Amino acid sequence: MPKTRLGRICVSAIRRLVVRGRPGPFDVEVFPSVRARLYPASNRCEKRAVAGVQLFDFGERMALREACLSSSSEPFVFVDLGANVGLYSLWMVSVAREANRPFQGLAVEPDPETRARLEDNLAASGASDIVAVAPVAVGETAGRGAIVTHGQNRGEHMVRAAEASDADTVEILTVQEICARHGISRIDAMKIDLEGHDEGALRGLFSGAPDTLWPQLIVVEAGKGVDLPPVVRLCLDNGYRLDRRTRLNALLTRASRPS
Repeated sequence: MPKTRLGRICVSAIRRLVVRGRPGPFDVEVFPSVRARLYPASNRCEKRAVAGVQLFDFGERMALREACLSSSSEPFVFVDLGANVGLYSLWMVSVAREANRPFQGLAVEPDPETRARLEDNLAASGASDIVAVAPVAVGETAGRGAIVTHGQNRGEHMVRAAEASDADTVEILTVQEICARHGISRIDAMKIDLEGHDEGALRGLFSGAPDTLWPQLIVVEAGKGVDLPPVVRLCLDNGYRLDRRTRLNALLTRASRPS
């Protein structure tokens, strides 16, 4: 289907026919050379990838593709904060393979079940050796958190500060602490979708990390409002340029790459 309003309507109708009355999973080649096992009944992004995946965050994916193909970094380093089941990471694996580019990925996902789906998708795509998985949450400072679940969409699970009564908690680390654990000293591109914690995570990065960890390209959730959200203004205040806004995200690039 074409990337038009009519195409989106047709894809939506096909998708409803495919998943109606079927809880899944569905095994799909989501992008060239990469595969995913999708559970659309419980996760909106997985539902979007069952059919019409060419429409999935098209502008964001094209920007990341261009960043990878035009970069001289070897390997190209992509960090996926709030990775969900890994669709962005899988896309970057597909891009790097097609271009025969050295690639290193880091996918950060604190929720155990969602992370298990992510790890299964990486394994099914033969990408477990080039995309590491960090089982932690991301914050402005380190600490402990508890996952607040969303009943119908795993992608909207959130992390709050842990309380003494919480039986199950997750570790919260800053971006730089997570990168240090995985031997990453440079980030070329980053996608960040932390359900309300994006600004804090980036504030911690800008205030405490070396310049080399400041990504050349940031894809961050910006919502549908006309006004720039605080997370975008934070990036602008730290030397980034707003290239464009998509339906839900902002694409920001650094004015210059640090030496």
